[in-house]
Amino acid sequence: MINLVSPLGWTNILLLISALLSLAMAIFVMTRGLKNKINLYFSLLTLSTFAWGLSLFFARTMIDFSQSQFWAYFAYIAATGIGVSLFYFTLNFPYKIKNLNSWQHCLVLAPALIFTTIVYIKNWFIIGMSRDIPNTNYVLEYNKPVYIAYAIYFILIILLALYFLWIKYRRADGVIKTQLGFLSLAIVIGLVVGTYFDLIICYFGNFQHAWLGPVFTLFMNAAVFYLIFFEKKH
Repeated sequence: MINLVSPLGWTNILLLISALLSLAMAIFVMTRGLKNKINLYFSLLTLSTFAWGLSLFFARTMIDFSQSQFWAYFAYIAATGIGVSLFYFTLNFPYKIKNLNSWQHCLVLAPALIFTTIVYIKNWFIIGMSRDIPNTNYVLEYNKPVYIAYAIYFILIILLALYFLWIKYRRADGVIKTQLGFLSLAIVIGLVVGTYFDLIICYFGNFQHAWLGPVFTLFMNAAVFYLIFFEKKH
């Protein structure tokens, strides 16, 4: 039985709602079929966002320390999934402009595999964790060189995703150009907020606003969802 802190507080409730909405989008996309790569990578993106939001929710609200610690660490695995799936989504949406070579796929996937593998290895990525149960908050202590390497990797992969959209935006016109501009803006807003509150200030031990990342990323996912399933019908 899940043992949660009570009362949860409106920030944690909002965090949970945003996670569940991402899950709902993922399920909807899966019912439309995953042979389409746009659907495949968007479903992975929304599933990763769901896992990220849910892991932060449990990390903040579980009374049991070991369970809270597990989910706090897992948030970085989920966040890595967001970066990788967004990279491949923008590579394919609304059409593919480049086929990656095997070594290029390795450059994207190998660091992701390494970072997600070492998350639970003591002192490799995360050194320790402390709890503030009454305020449903926690603080992680990092192996800073590894954390900086992770941050650089994550930011670079997001910048590459935006680069793909920029190339397509420059070549497009009409409705597609508008769609790509709207999508780029949504990604920038969602990921700038997420990167700042869940990556940058966490480096300095401030986790009070980590719940904002999944909430703003939900807006990004909602914008993509609209473009895929509604806008193109007009």
